[in-house]
Amino acid sequence: MKLSKEVENGMTRRMFFKNTAMTGAAAFAVGAGGPAMPQSAQSNKPSRKISGKTIREAVRQTRVCRTADVVVVGAGPGGIGAAVTAARSGADTVLIERYGHLGGMGTGGLVTIIPNLSDFRGKQQIAGISQEWIDRLKRREAVDHPKKEHWGSKDSKLVAYYENRSFFNVREKTVIYSVHIDAEISKCILNDMVTEAGVKTYLHSWGTEPIVDGNQVKGVIFESKSGRQAVLSKVVIDSTGDGDLLPFSGADFKSDIDPALRIANLSFSYWMANVDLKKYQDFRKTHAKELAEQMREIRKRGGHAGFLTSNLKDQDDLVWVFPRYGNSSQVDVEELTRVEFLGRKEMLISHDYYKKNIPGFEKSYIVLTNPQLGTRGARRIVGEYLLTEKDMNTNVPFEDTIAVFPDVDRGQDSLKYPLTYMPYRCMIPRKVNNLLVACRAFSSNAVVNNFFNLIPHCIALGEAAGIAAAQAISSGVDLRKINIRALQASLKKQGAILPG
Repeated sequence: MKLSKEVENGMTRRMFFKNTAMTGAAAFAVGAGGPAMPQSAQSNKPSRKISGKTIREAVRQTRVCRTADVVVVGAGPGGIGAAVTAARSGADTVLIERYGHLGGMGTGGLVTIIPNLSDFRGKQQIAGISQEWIDRLKRREAVDHPKKEHWGSKDSKLVAYYENRSFFNVREKTVIYSVHIDAEISKCILNDMVTEAGVKTYLHSWGTEPIVDGNQVKGVIFESKSGRQAVLSKVVIDSTGDGDLLPFSGADFKSDIDPALRIANLSFSYWMANVDLKKYQDFRKTHAKELAEQMREIRKRGGHAGFLTSNLKDQDDLVWVFPRYGNSSQVDVEELTRVEFLGRKEMLISHDYYKKNIPGFEKSYIVLTNPQLGTRGARRIVGEYLLTEKDMNTNVPFEDTIAVFPDVDRGQDSLKYPLTYMPYRCMIPRKVNNLLVACRAFSSNAVVNNFFNLIPHCIALGEAAGIAAAQAISSGVDLRKINIRALQASLKKQGAILPG
């Protein structure tokens, strides 16, 4: 089937499900020429047969709304990196995002921190799109981070100062380069970045499944207020975070996570405003034992003890609360709903207690809850290379290294092996072609993922995926056979920091 010629002829495709018990993939067949009828039209209304606990859906036509070189699903950190670099590398790029904003956890999830950009010596290791995002925010005075001359410092006074501002600023009793960002300004800046790169973006659009022919991924189906539509492409990049395309692609994946790990928890985050932080800090210094008892009491009542301060310009009265919630699965809609309800209930318990009992919070109010629930861990592909703890305990880069991640919080192991090298192969699923995974669903065991699935890490993976996709298309080769040296050179040209 010659898809490119059919696409040029503007023909529609009839999408149908294969036996999902066997493949779980969407396949396609060529329909008659001309546009598909609107879904609301009676003649195109799908018929269904209900039997027991399943529904057999009839074959239906799905309109191909666009063709592209690369389609990126998910506009969180990984998706931003992938879409921007793919487009800048000359690929006709489409970005599909289910929410009405870009940035994912970095904006809508209220995880407004780009952390761990430097190693323990104070040398920056992650730059590229992450640094560009930060630089654009700086021009609007919408960031806060330790001064560059303090990165790598172990001076006790500096460490205490920066740790008091945010525990993200300090690792292993060392000041590092971590950046607090403004969520709303970031949304605008990310809009600018994808627009300037020439990315065609669909917001309010949920990429639901890949279009698969055998082991070849040919595009993506997405749902929106406009109905069910498809984008055909030469390469698909899954940047959904949770690997949402994987179950339908034929790719193997894992989802085991030790409940003790950070990534096993969901987060319902919220902000309280109009807090008199000077009054609170004075109380903290003079009544430390009383404050500790108050925090124990709030936990007994089912509330959240502790918070971070914003530190951003003109946000001196704002605090961030980001409690963790254990769960059975972060891709189970019932669990997601449970945490949303529980989070709001406990938020009110917390705020009511703070307002009545903690000096400085008397006139505070809840100003914002996360527009999207904080998710940390779900599916991870079984890739051409699987990262394990062994890779965290070596100082030898891979031949196909596409990112360098500073290590964190592993005690002496961190100091002995301060860097972890990421191979290009960890984004390529086995057995499936034309698909890259550029988000926290990269190929790794749960322990490695727990350390390296943060915002700048996902951006770095996305940058490499976007450039690799563009190079594979322009060279006419499989994603596994691209010129790694050329990929690394392009990454460096766009600001990434790599060995050598």
